[in-house]
Amino acid sequence: MKFRRDTGAASDTTREEVREMAEALSLYRSAMRHIAEREAARSQVVEPGPGRSIRFGMLFAPALTAAVAAAVLVPVYSHLHHHASAPSIVVKTSEASPVDIRANVDDTVLMNQIDSELSEDVPDALRPLADLSNQITNTSAVSEKKNVTQE
Repeated sequence: MKFRRDTGAASDTTREEVREMAEALSLYRSAMRHIAEREAARSQVVEPGPGRSIRFGMLFAPALTAAVAAAVLVPVYSHLHHHASAPSIVVKTSEASPVDIRANVDDTVLMNQIDSELSEDVPDALRPLADLSNQITNTSAVSEKKNVTQE
C-alpha cells in the first residue's frame, strides 16, 4: 500500500486513516489471540489423555465379557438342570385305579364349570353396564327408524 506524501490537510487525513487502520488491526489481532488461547484451554480440558481411555477399556472389556457369559450360561444351565431333574415318564399297561378315574372325572367337571363361567356374555359385576348399553342401542335404533320414516 503506497501513501502519497502530501503536505497540508491531505497528509493529516492520511495519517489519521493510517492510525485508525493500525488500531483496528491491533484490536483484531488481540481478539484472534484471545479466541485461540480460549480454544487451546478448552481442548486441554475436554480431551482425555490416552492413558485414561486405556484404563476405561481395561475395565469395560472384562465387565462386558462377564455380562455376555452370564447371559449365555444361565439359560443353558437352567435348561440342563430342568431336564436332569424332570421325572421320567413311565407308561403303565395295566388298568387305571379307581382313584385316578375319579380324579379325571373331577377334573372334567371342573373344566366344564370353568368353561361355562368364562363363556358368559357379561360377568355379573358388569351386568349393569351391559344393560345400559343395550338400552342405548335400542333407543338409537328406534330413533334411526323414526328418522328414516320421516324422510
